[in-house]
Amino acid sequence: MKLFTKLFLLTIIDFIIIWFWVKEIDPEPSISIAIVIVVPAVIFINLAIALILYFTKKEYSKVFVINSFISAILMYFLFLNGIERHQNLRYESWKFNRKDTIFAIIHSKLDNTFSMTESTNQGSTTEFLEGKFRKNGNEYYLTTDSTEYKIRNEYLFGFRNSTDSIKLTKIER
Repeated sequence: MKLFTKLFLLTIIDFIIIWFWVKEIDPEPSISIAIVIVVPAVIFINLAIALILYFTKKEYSKVFVINSFISAILMYFLFLNGIERHQNLRYESWKFNRKDTIFAIIHSKLDNTFSMTESTNQGSTTEFLEGKFRKNGNEYYLTTDSTEYKIRNEYLFGFRNSTDSIKLTKIER
């Protein structure tokens, strides 16, 4: 087999192995620092295989040296994709602006709750409201002990006054 064909097959195998591993561990954002460990680990594993093959099957050694860089890139992107997948399965969120304040609504899909935050400058966010989140058709109801808001067609109704409707921006990850 030619070098390109060997690399292509090895890349497919790497992709499958890494994808299943990332799916199994289901990385969350708090462990994103692990990328500093797993990417060099993939390089090290491939170089170790290349060293072993250098003494047994020399023609495959070069493939694993080159593959160490390909698999590191795959690990990097698939690990980041796994973090995004983790977040998208658990949360959805919207934001809107009022004067100089950015508000965010975060829906936790696992327990059907929501929280609302406000931010007046970068890096400073305060949660000021939380409650139950309920979906009915294409409408969402956000309820607390004393308030109820509704999201319909990307508009928030009932915020600050009962006739208020605010255009929401869905936050895509």
